Amino acid sequence: MVSVVDLRKKGIKAVEEELEENGSAVISFKGKPKYVMLPIEAYEKMELDLAYAELKRAQEQGNAYSSSAKELIARIEDAL
Repeated sequence: MVSVVDLRKKGIKAVEEELEENGSAVISFKGKPKYVMLPIEAYEKMELDLAYAELKRAQEQGNAYSSSAKELIARIEDAL
């Protein structure tokens, strides 16, 4: 965990050290965790994982389907 005091004293170096050691950096304010910093690759993977989970949930509820682009265009044309 990186305190705001450490962040002020060491700057981004404090965050980089924490990222190297733990893979993420939690910034604390007044002794309580306040923010999380991640390498962009980890953040992008997290976004993809969340999107995939949302799609699977929608499919299970019958609110999503899979098809080819050609089939999707045909459905849109039929709806118009």
